[in-house]
Amino acid sequence: MMIDAQLWQAYADPYFKFASPPPQQDFAIVTACNPYSKLCSEQENGLKNSQLRSEVCRKVCVDVLVGNEDFSWAEASFAIVITKQQAIDLAQKYHQNAIYFVQGKQLFLLSCLPDRTEINLGEWLFRLR
Repeated sequence: MMIDAQLWQAYADPYFKFASPPPQQDFAIVTACNPYSKLCSEQENGLKNSQLRSEVCRKVCVDVLVGNEDFSWAEASFAIVITKQQAIDLAQKYHQNAIYFVQGKQLFLLSCLPDRTEINLGEWLFRLR
């Protein structure tokens, strides 16, 4: 399975609204919403994200909304202090195509599919809203 080019382009232009200050160390941004980019109901997504939250409850975890620039599209997500590989493993468990990883000041888009594409999206602080 490969990520559609148009969808990958949308993933490459994210913006973030944190519920509280983001973690101070490297972190991943992961959601359980809309597995394999198939739209689910708000109720289904809420249940999936509740399961994900329970799984990471012992980690530093901050709620974050990830969306396009005007947030006409957005998904509830979590900023979690875990390693890149742990984040990919977690995302695969919840059937996600990709995740974000913040390392220092840099934001990376990481494919969770076999292609393992990784791109640097630049300084992540410019994407805070």
